[in-house]
Amino acid sequence: MVRSTKYEDGRLPDEAENRAFNNAASAAPASILAGMLVYGGAGWLLSRWLHVPALLPIGLVLGLVFGFYLVYVRYGR
Repeated sequence: MVRSTKYEDGRLPDEAENRAFNNAASAAPASILAGMLVYGGAGWLLSRWLHVPALLPIGLVLGLVFGFYLVYVRYGR
């Protein structure tokens, strides 16, 4: 017999709740760091290409902001 992953009232079983929380807890910092790496890397490349050193910190800050926004959209609502 195959067991359902949800209770009749829509709640997840304890093990699944813990797994979902652990996945969210590790995915949130990964999303923030990935945003900083991607946009920081783009800022670094553009700063090297255009000879404007301010683009690296701008890219890092934008990556941080977009990373936090992504975490908010995924887990904060």
